[in-house]
Amino acid sequence: MLPQTNGVDVPAFPQDPMPPLRSAGAATGDRSESAPQIAAEARGARGRGAASLGTGQAASRGGAGAWAGSGSATIESRATRFAVAAFAIAGLLTAALISGGRVPLAGEGSLGSIGAWCAGAAAGSAFAVSFLLEAHRGRAAWRRRLPRAKQAFDVVVLTVAFGMLSYLAIMAIAELFALGFTGLTVDPLGGGVLAGAAAAAMTYFGALAGSRVTAESVALLATMQLFFGTMASMVTSPDTSWWQLHFSQLGNEGGAAGYRFNVSLIITGLALTVLANYIGNDVHRGLRARGVEQPRLVRALCWLFAGIGLCMAIAGSVPDAENIVVHVGSASGMLVLFGAFVWVSLARIEDVPRELVVFSLIVVVSIVIAVLLWVPFGYYNLTGTEFMAAALLFAWLMVFVRTIGAYAIAPHEAAGGAAGGAAGGALAGPNAARGNSRARGPVGE
Repeated sequence: MLPQTNGVDVPAFPQDPMPPLRSAGAATGDRSESAPQIAAEARGARGRGAASLGTGQAASRGGAGAWAGSGSATIESRATRFAVAAFAIAGLLTAALISGGRVPLAGEGSLGSIGAWCAGAAAGSAFAVSFLLEAHRGRAAWRRRLPRAKQAFDVVVLTVAFGMLSYLAIMAIAELFALGFTGLTVDPLGGGVLAGAAAAAMTYFGALAGSRVTAESVALLATMQLFFGTMASMVTSPDTSWWQLHFSQLGNEGGAAGYRFNVSLIITGLALTVLANYIGNDVHRGLRARGVEQPRLVRALCWLFAGIGLCMAIAGSVPDAENIVVHVGSASGMLVLFGAFVWVSLARIEDVPRELVVFSLIVVVSIVIAVLLWVPFGYYNLTGTEFMAAALLFAWLMVFVRTIGAYAIAPHEAAGGAAGGAAGGALAGPNAARGNSRARGPVGE
């Protein structure tokens, strides 16, 4: 039988450390304790259960420190305000630039070009401001241990990367619409609205991305930057036979195609150096959660991964046509450092998930097969080999980053999060089913 208070069943949990939801007087027949006191005691018990639930959820996501900073409502409000401001500024600027005439959707001096620059600048600015605000409010507090120069470098790199990605995205959309609306031109009013909308959309996403930077988001940013930059270079290259040689041929072009390819390589490489610290932090947290301290291992992994990014940046800075030795040496160095990083990660990280080991072996074997299909079988040329290898490497990167992010959560914290969720559901269930307003009130406050 459940104990009753004023005719309302109050559930009791024998294994819960909370005090029973009835008074001692009720057990002995003493009715001196008032109903308001009993209700207050019940509210306190439910409050402790809700706090336990919140703690469990935070632990299951990697600890409260990983989720410091502004709340979701604040972030959404800030992103909306930034988007509205970007719409107004970009719209007015675009209307002023094309006043007295009409411009095409894509091409030189087009609406797409103006809108892409506005979107890139606005999105990059929103990303940087949001990132710095959240860092000031305690988000990713571990970054404060980095040298000031490295902190500033990371902010600049991520800002430029997101701005460049926004620029390329709007340019691609403009080219697509130009193909669908052949011959269409726009006046200052329509152009201002369209450019403002593009800037607002990218600014909104930039503010959200800057507010919650994680290893996974940095890895995704680097991957998308390289993909969009390479695609933009491919479709605008005047040399339609570039693919018969290799991807580096795109960087040998003197126009916009070569510029976009080389800059994308540089920005992606620098973004990987930023990602190195995030990976190192996740590995450090995972080792510490398992009672292991290996600072030398963490530093080695950070430097190996940063070396991959630096080699990519050098390859983009020195095109194949300028110095083939430096370019090819940097590209080869990327593969060597990647192999060393994978081997050290799988061999030295304590309790590394077996699935990651198996997937890594599959990727390595697949890369070897991709090379063999080029030489000696001649199934495709070097471009095909580079494409397959790059796709496999970045697929592995995303899986590795997500796995290490989960590895950073202590096993007992993850279990605590699940237990907290179960306790919270059991605590809220009877009240929700009963529909008693006095019992539901404190939980909703």
